[in-house]
Amino acid sequence: MKKIFAVIIAILLLNIFAGCVFRQKGDRDGDGLPDEREEEGWEVNVIYPDSKNITTYTVTSDPTKKDTDGDGLSDLEEFLYPGGATDPTKKDTDGDGLSDLEEKELGSDPRDWRGDIDVDGFLDYYEILYYEKHNISHEKIIQYLQTKDVDKDGVPDGYDIDPLRDLKIKIWIKNIIITSDMGDSDGNIELRINISTGNEWAVFPEGIPFLVTPVNKNESINFSYVFDLSDYGVPGNASHPLMIVVEDIDEGLEINLKDGIAGYDLVKVFSSNVSPPSPVYAKNINIFKDCGKYHEKGVDGEIWFEIIDASVGES
Repeated sequence: MKKIFAVIIAILLLNIFAGCVFRQKGDRDGDGLPDEREEEGWEVNVIYPDSKNITTYTVTSDPTKKDTDGDGLSDLEEFLYPGGATDPTKKDTDGDGLSDLEEKELGSDPRDWRGDIDVDGFLDYYEILYYEKHNISHEKIIQYLQTKDVDKDGVPDGYDIDPLRDLKIKIWIKNIIITSDMGDSDGNIELRINISTGNEWAVFPEGIPFLVTPVNKNESINFSYVFDLSDYGVPGNASHPLMIVVEDIDEGLEINLKDGIAGYDLVKVFSSNVSPPSPVYAKNINIFKDCGKYHEKGVDGEIWFEIIDASVGES
């Protein structure tokens, strides 16, 4: 009985020893990929960012590590990746900002940077760069790559000037002083201010035709209006028209019409290098750069106003 037991023990030890030897020689890390293949390597075909060309190279993996690059995909999975092998030495084979494992889970191709997971017209590579520039966490970026309209403004992210925010600006007219009599015989100016961003108009004063203000009086206007801007455009490139027109409404008491237009005179309160001076403030503004306080002075007076970013969403 003792002899039989000893033989059984010997056989078990022999099997264990033989298994260790085989594993050490054939697949030391136990990842299912023979050491010979890991040392010999394999070809990887990759399209890197901003390129349409395929780069082909040979790469080897570490036969003593199941996951050479630590990206969550074993070397065997990288070798047998559907559609073609990935690089077991790089967590992000195509360099698009997503690890090979993340691309596998999201259904994207880890060998081609030109993916657009949510089909929003914004390639994932550029979308990642945009969000990283705005200090968005990688975890949240993964969510955004699966959302066509992050700011829910009705514009797909790839066609949205600011995918993170619904763009709005606040125009605040603070003060105005009319130094010209504008041809008015009574020394009063019947004032009206029109503001437009192309698709929307705001008029001061509200509810009445005009505000009567004496010549040379610094009038506190304190009128503001929030405009909902068009969000369509290239992400990061914002250009919107802004027009401000100051009118002196002609009520029949004027000696003459300075601008030759019956019904009102355009009051030149804006700086201008053209001759004759322009009576209208008309510029394309960049909401990312041009917000701030403004003081304009023209031949008929001065105006103080402010452009404020009133957008809704993540800054």
